[in-house]
Amino acid sequence: MNLPPTFFLRTCGLILLILAGLTRSDAAPASGQPVGRMITLSDFGAEDLAYLSVPSTPPTLGIVLVPDAFGLDDFTRLEADRLAALGYLVVAVDVYNGRQLGDPGEIANMIANLNSDSVMKTVNAGVRLFRESPKFRTPHVIAMGWGTGATYVFQAARENKGLDGAITFYGPVETNENTIGKFAAPLCAVYPEKDPVITHESVQTFQHLMKNSGNTCEAWFIDAQRGWSNPRSKSFNPVEDKEAWKVALPFITRIATVPEKAKDDSIIDKASDSFKKIFN
Repeated sequence: MNLPPTFFLRTCGLILLILAGLTRSDAAPASGQPVGRMITLSDFGAEDLAYLSVPSTPPTLGIVLVPDAFGLDDFTRLEADRLAALGYLVVAVDVYNGRQLGDPGEIANMIANLNSDSVMKTVNAGVRLFRESPKFRTPHVIAMGWGTGATYVFQAARENKGLDGAITFYGPVETNENTIGKFAAPLCAVYPEKDPVITHESVQTFQHLMKNSGNTCEAWFIDAQRGWSNPRSKSFNPVEDKEAWKVALPFITRIATVPEKAKDDSIIDKASDSFKKIFN
């Protein structure tokens, strides 16, 4: 892994969902393996599907995964299960209406025609699941994405105050000082060393602007090309993918171990306390 010293750097309803292997209970089996099943996000603002993986132990953090242009494929579900096996509650959202493409031309056409507002609605619904669900609420929430999905995770890091952190693998940079603004969550960004577009210079500029805007940003380079994580990519690089996780996992762990902020007393609670003091 190349770490330069200057860088610290929706739905079609529930058709076919009630299949063998997808009707398991929410509780993980005695073996300790995570349990995965398809769900809908309709209670949280989006009529989309998602793959939910539940750990065998009480989770300290929820992770929203946003897939690359290949869609909610086997790779993404396996990553969700792998993270759940580490003790995290994971939901991988489907932002491509169930489509899984492999042809480069079809992928490019789909990306070009994505509705950003619709995608963000789905991503934000994943965050709301972990913030609002009585059953799946977690103390902390992170969003993580690859490639095209990372673009929307990047946007969520800017806008969604329900996030405690965001991780992007081969995602975007922002080099316009007039639009950088204040991010809602800390960002851990992992870039490919062999990317002709995103250079060291552009990432340096990005980090400088992030710091000047009061944002927390870690930026790293991996000695690989874009798409290093997914076996379906021509640039798949399992060795460097392990190096990328050496960056991402400590970031997740740090956020998972931060004490949850105590809720502010409501006006009624404060009034009750004042009332008690009068008579004590």
